[in-house]
Amino acid sequence: MDDNIVLGSRTLRRGDTGSDVELMQNFLKVLPEPIGTQISMQEKGNFGRETENAVKKFQKYFGLKVDGIVGKNTFLFLGVPTDSYLPPGAPLFGARILQRGSYGWDVWVLQNRLATTAKVFADALGGPADKSFGPKTEAAVKLFQRDVHLQADGIVGPKTFYQIYYFAGMGGRILQRNRWDRNQGYDVYWLQRSLKDLGYYEGKLDAIFGSATEEAVKKLQAAANIKVDGVVGAQTFYHLASI
Repeated sequence: MDDNIVLGSRTLRRGDTGSDVELMQNFLKVLPEPIGTQISMQEKGNFGRETENAVKKFQKYFGLKVDGIVGKNTFLFLGVPTDSYLPPGAPLFGARILQRGSYGWDVWVLQNRLATTAKVFADALGGPADKSFGPKTEAAVKLFQRDVHLQADGIVGPKTFYQIYYFAGMGGRILQRNRWDRNQGYDVYWLQRSLKDLGYYEGKLDAIFGSATEEAVKKLQAAANIKVDGVVGAQTFYHLASI
């Protein structure tokens, strides 16, 4: 099995194998009923019948085309923008090595994902995502790499990308109410979990960005003294880590 297939770089369907399949399976296993489902270890990294059924269940829940194929809309609802959902000219997250001096949308995603994973990484970053991979981002990456038992070189290559996807549930796109491309999915589930852990959200963990989620976001924003608009961008991501 190829361990270095960038998540979102290809459409996934039954019969495929690889690290991208394994990550997608992990997302589906983490989500609670009735969104996600357990997939046996026998299919780890292998897109078999169980995985196909799990994808269909996920698609049905969110009103996507129920075909068991992970294309750009299903990837989007997994919090992984691809193709036309990427900003113009932006590389797919994971498609290039990131290191000090790198600049761009994928660095923004990296910074958001690190900040929302643990407060120690947010503290190391020192501020919201700014697309620029400087010494503070390098320090945060090294802390993360040590935590997941990788070589702490501050360079984000395939192994680090994999672990970031594994541990960081959100940060790949702006989240907000009343936008089809921003208000449902795996990352919204993690947003709700974080807001609940912080004491701002008491609703269901349904992965749908409704009025209760928006109000919780606004409460967090007010407490953090940032713009209170209910939209989850870099400023809000930076304040979402609870531990």
